[in-house]
Amino acid sequence: MEPRRRAPHREGQRTTLRVPDTVMHAAQALAQELGTTTNDAIVRLAEEGITANERRRLVEGLARKRREAVARGGSADATSFPTPDELRTAMLSGRRDP
Repeated sequence: MEPRRRAPHREGQRTTLRVPDTVMHAAQALAQELGTTTNDAIVRLAEEGITANERRRLVEGLARKRREAVARGGSADATSFPTPDELRTAMLSGRRDP
């Protein structure tokens, strides 16, 4: 087993969290996989969660606009709906290659 690398120095506030066991186990497993600290793993998971939440909000906003365009009876311009290339990119964006 290789020695654990030091986590990067991060700017920001210190806090104490009550972390559910499932989250802690996942963070510990990630830390071991990455060879870093549990704290660094928790920060990484939080950052990924923030990114996913922002993406979800963006998608919900686009979906709302498109539903409104459809409700108006198709009076929206062609840019209201994605092109085939945009659809393909969106479908593949969540895919993780091994």
